[in-house]
Amino acid sequence: MGSRTGWLRWISAGHLPLLLLRQGRLVKTLAGRPATPMGLRLLSGPPAVHGEQLEPGDRVIVYTDGVVEARHHGQFFTEERLADFVVRESASGYSPPEVLRRLIRAVLDHQQGRLQDDATILLLEWSAAAG
Repeated sequence: MGSRTGWLRWISAGHLPLLLLRQGRLVKTLAGRPATPMGLRLLSGPPAVHGEQLEPGDRVIVYTDGVVEARHHGQFFTEERLADFVVRESASGYSPPEVLRRLIRAVLDHQQGRLQDDATILLLEWSAAAG
């Protein structure tokens, strides 16, 4: 991400779309054409680079399917629950690291402390004052 410009660039490796939260609400998902797997990339050329202009205070959530597919009694954690949780906790005034800590705890609690798949979450917040 360009720390001075707020221009976010990413390459999709076939994972779920990023979630963009702005002014306390989910405004869009950031999807992109998936890149060819690393071992086959020489045959297909460079991967597509996707971009999005962020505004100060925007938060971007990057996550693996193990987060939204975390299940308890057959009920998934879901993308909607993920976004709602981050919006609600952010509105409570928590810093991004604290929101992320609480989110990880919520995903673990949803699965009663036992993950069934990889569960990775990254929460980014862009600030025009950074860098």
